[in-house]
Amino acid sequence: MHEEFIFPPAADPRSPFRLHLAGSSYCDGTYRIDKRKRDFYFVFEYIERGRGTLMIDDMEYAPEAGDVYIVPNSGRCSYWSCAEDPWVKHWFNVSGPLVTELLRLYSLENIHLIRNFSRPELFTEGLKRLRQHPEQAHLPLGPEIISSIIAQVADDVLIRQDVNHPVSDEGRLLREFLEKQIFQPMPSLSEMGRLLHRSEIQTSRIFRRDFGETPYQYLLKRKLAAAQELLHCTRRTVKQISADLHFSNEYYFAGLFKRKIGYSPGRYRRTVEAGKVIQFDIVEIEPGKYVNQKFCLPENADQKRS
Repeated sequence: MHEEFIFPPAADPRSPFRLHLAGSSYCDGTYRIDKRKRDFYFVFEYIERGRGTLMIDDMEYAPEAGDVYIVPNSGRCSYWSCAEDPWVKHWFNVSGPLVTELLRLYSLENIHLIRNFSRPELFTEGLKRLRQHPEQAHLPLGPEIISSIIAQVADDVLIRQDVNHPVSDEGRLLREFLEKQIFQPMPSLSEMGRLLHRSEIQTSRIFRRDFGETPYQYLLKRKLAAAQELLHCTRRTVKQISADLHFSNEYYFAGLFKRKIGYSPGRYRRTVEAGKVIQFDIVEIEPGKYVNQKFCLPENADQKRS
């Protein structure tokens, strides 16, 4: 049994994040941790090798090589290594409202075991950086490491929730290509076909099968979403935004925006400035009709505005 620890300097009491302890454990059959009720910290652990058991309240998990587990900051929690195939693991013990809020925002409060974590280097490289700069454990390095781990866990969880609708490698490649075209001219279907080495018909069929819409519909939706963000976050004119997104001219763009979103660009910007849009979430309510489902408009509001 061998463990390597990182114990940082004391945190500023005002800090929303605290790293209590971090390190690597090379376990044997004697390794066992029983968290006490007064231990108000989270544990993030990556299993490099071996098998073991995690108990959280009455739920039992079996973390093994390649997995990440998250121990909550409350409740009855125990975890121990298998004697026949002991763990080698890398971990961080952290606390503070920043961690709690990140887990809440990513809807991970009840997620404790993540199989086949896609980026184990976030643990190993994070520990390496902490050993070099322990004085940065609470700010800025520690929050950066844990935020990256939580975000990647959320991404892994979302991907696995989509197993009932798998995306092909070709569909994923084409979507990644389209994401790079938001501020470029609309590519032709033949150009997309060359990317996949497929005919135009096959290319369109693959994308529609994977995402339920044509490549053109998808990219148009993404351009309209970008237009809403630009109207919200910048002072660029409608003409400038039209040019940014490579629409043929500002009049075509304004007409298209109103037809698809339901508001002219000017009215949309005024609505945002009035505080009546709380979040951008573009959805297709019917074929070719895109709206921001997070509009918070009182009934009959702005009816007289053009």
